[in-house]
Amino acid sequence: MSERARRAGFTLIEMIAVVALIGMIFALGIPRLSSSRWRALGDAAESIASSLEYARQRAILTGVPHRVLVDLEDGGWRVEWLVSEQEALSGGADADPGGFADALAGLAPPDPDAPFDPNAPIDLHPPVEDGRDYHPIANRQLGSFTWLEDTLYFVGLESPSGWIEGGDIQIVFDADGTTDFVLLEIADADDRHMTLEIEPMLERVRRRSGPARS
Repeated sequence: MSERARRAGFTLIEMIAVVALIGMIFALGIPRLSSSRWRALGDAAESIASSLEYARQRAILTGVPHRVLVDLEDGGWRVEWLVSEQEALSGGADADPGGFADALAGLAPPDPDAPFDPNAPIDLHPPVEDGRDYHPIANRQLGSFTWLEDTLYFVGLESPSGWIEGGDIQIVFDADGTTDFVLLEIADADDRHMTLEIEPMLERVRRRSGPARS
């Protein structure tokens, strides 16, 4: 073999060095990529948990039921509260956040000392609704839908009524902050799973790695 042909090829030592270099690149790069993907999943869980904790705290402070509406199929969620449309637009009343005093005033029982009138007309109309429904809170961030990244998705939700995988679901906090026990599961494209545990009485939402159902 000529000297020129020997220079055109690779020696065994050079090939070993190249393979070792490629191995080092994979050893350093893959864990970093895996850590980044875990971080994305953890950040999403933290954001959802913050919305849930905020909804619970705001329900207690305002005396108005709140909920976190979750779109399981499209991967979004937002905080809403049970008020009239006018209260939703104005942000709610400070003195009576839910307008419950006005509602209760219309439900006052009749005076027991009032004389009975057999000829008095009987109202057969159903009770008039006060127009309350769930509306987004007046917060540009939490009152609007927040969406998961493209590589993340909702797996489902475990509630007292069973396992739900699609559609819109709600996690409701009563005026005293209580709720049902719920497990909300999210995952990424690499089949990593994380579960949020919403306890009936605890203020903080627990986060743990792994599926909701073992």
